[in-house]
Amino acid sequence: MRIAIFGFGAESSTFSRNRMGFDNFPVVRGQELIDLYDLAAWPEIEWLPVMRAHGGAGGPIVPEVFDAFVDEIVTGLASLGDLDGVYVDLHGAAHVDGRDGAEEHLLRKVRKIVGETTVISMSMDTHGNFSRDLAELIDLAVCFRHAPHIDAWPIRQRALTKLVDTLNKGERPIKAWVRVPVLLPGERTSTLVEPALTAFGSIERSIERHGVVDASLWVGFAWADEDRNSAAVLVTGYDESSVIACAEEVAHAYWDPRERFTIVAENSGDFGGALDLALTRPTAPLYITDSGDNVTAGGTGDVTFALRETLERADVVDSGLRILFASLTDPESVRLAVEIGEGNQLEHGIGATVDDRFGGPVARSWLVEKLLSGLYEEEGIVGALLSLGDIHVIVKMSRTSYTDPGISSTRTGRRLPGHVYLPADGYDAIVVKNGYLFPDQQVVAGSWYMALTPGGTDLDVDRLHFQKVWRPIFPLDRDFEADLTPIVLSHRS
Repeated sequence: MRIAIFGFGAESSTFSRNRMGFDNFPVVRGQELIDLYDLAAWPEIEWLPVMRAHGGAGGPIVPEVFDAFVDEIVTGLASLGDLDGVYVDLHGAAHVDGRDGAEEHLLRKVRKIVGETTVISMSMDTHGNFSRDLAELIDLAVCFRHAPHIDAWPIRQRALTKLVDTLNKGERPIKAWVRVPVLLPGERTSTLVEPALTAFGSIERSIERHGVVDASLWVGFAWADEDRNSAAVLVTGYDESSVIACAEEVAHAYWDPRERFTIVAENSGDFGGALDLALTRPTAPLYITDSGDNVTAGGTGDVTFALRETLERADVVDSGLRILFASLTDPESVRLAVEIGEGNQLEHGIGATVDDRFGGPVARSWLVEKLLSGLYEEEGIVGALLSLGDIHVIVKMSRTSYTDPGISSTRTGRRLPGHVYLPADGYDAIVVKNGYLFPDQQVVAGSWYMALTPGGTDLDVDRLHFQKVWRPIFPLDRDFEADLTPIVLSHRS
């Protein structure tokens, strides 16, 4: 039995100004790719690596970058000859600058190369978009069931297991797909709280009750304007009536409580409210998530709105509160800080190097407190800690989220290059460029406020300008009834 493996992933906000290039996509090939997965249970299978390029979150992808990855994947698959199966490690929310339907384009080419008889199994991020076109091009698909994605690698393993099981059975399952007209961000659909906790937590019970092969529920990606962006359900199995019944049940588990999805934070509101809370000195450190510029969902990471709001509040500046802004993406400021050295003043405007829609660079006389090295020896300096009295700001080379060095990262279980590791000790508040707190941040946070700030990942949908999404869709539209009738799918070449 011969099974090929390839992967491609990006989470592209069409509302962000940055563009994703080759340097945003770590690529693995050969044995390094094989070693990412636990394949020991199937020593009889010939596993054939192609390539995996997962770029995380950003803005739209530069077209020639995407085309190069597609060409490598397609050429690699074509060189392998006849295949029994293909495992695809996909994210599902990529957007190529000037084009729609990136994953559909990729899988259409893949299906043409491997043929209709080859079984394709795919794992995806919950925040990927699972369109009908995509569903028709594959045989099996499963997505993460937890947000934060603590089950990312077990779900990938599940997709591999379902693929091998299907090949051993020698019969491809029936597929039922449902578009659920809801488009909500992860900050409103975290499985840490209801109603997402039940909507996703009940999937396994639905699988067992109906006796199907598998079932998955996609939230979709809320910060891209394409007609495919929506929640969706896929159920696979060998009895059509059971597959249909399960798909309808899972779809209703998400659609019915749509009005109850809310911000997953103990406190939330505008950034002024975050500063007001900080002045009450809640349990430290208070984590303030600058959610409109969430680098883990595509934000540029350089929006200065929150920093400017803070510096304009004399009551905050004079309060003695120690506040860390972690961080602003600004390679030029890092370069200048290295040039002048620690202990010297940096007369320079920081931030807003890409996105200045919500405030320009913040020009002050910044003290270079410390140059910050990466976690890995080969990285060198990846950032600098600047200060203006009790206000501290990390400027850094890359669009990465903040990580406390005292906590083992539970985000991926793997290397996190480019991240700035700085202890949270001694700070009353830490402003981070993400939405919901990641597990490692939850460990060190004394309290939490989600600030609904502007940017490429704005949680206020009224400040975004959707033109292409398939309407009606909640919450952009509210007074409509959804058609949740499952559609039994065939394959499309």
